[in-house]
Amino acid sequence: MKGDKETMLKMKGVNCKAEAAKARKNAAEADRISREPREKEDQKWKEAEVSKSRAAKKREEEAEKRAETAARKKEARRLAEQEEKDHERTLKNPVKKVTEAELQHQKEEQQAAILEETKRKQRRIAGEKEYKEMILVPNTNRRNNDSIIDANTIEEAIAQMTLKENNEHHEKKLIATQQGKKGNSLMRSLARDMKNDVW
Repeated sequence: MKGDKETMLKMKGVNCKAEAAKARKNAAEADRISREPREKEDQKWKEAEVSKSRAAKKREEEAEKRAETAARKKEARRLAEQEEKDHERTLKNPVKKVTEAELQHQKEEQQAAILEETKRKQRRIAGEKEYKEMILVPNTNRRNNDSIIDANTIEEAIAQMTLKENNEHHEKKLIATQQGKKGNSLMRSLARDMKNDVW
């Protein structure tokens, strides 16, 4: 059928393929014409953006250069101030030359200080006899308290403990017998009273 249409159009003097090609060409031309102003507009905007970005880049580079120079100036100022302070210190406290005699004097002073320190340490170390005298000082705060055992050796402490235990037991026995005697006399008096019907 397709062939039939083409043959019919050919008979009328119209070439279908040529017409289709013309239509495509016209559509492409119309599209190009409508696209051209848009492309020109887009190109202008791109150029404007590029020019702006170039200017912005240039501004940024200038700002970086200014920041670098400012940092260098600041560092230079800081170094100058530090150098000035160091110079002032040297003027206030000049470096003094030391002679051999002064060095010898300083060594002697150090040796004397070391000798004094060793003497102090030796004074702190007491002999055995001196140590016992220092340790065996009686404590006068505890003299009146009988419950405290005051001994320097273990044997003395054991001896004092046995004496105290014997004394305490003896005292307890005495108290118990006295109470027993009182109790017995009380019982006797009660028994007498009951006999006499004093109640």
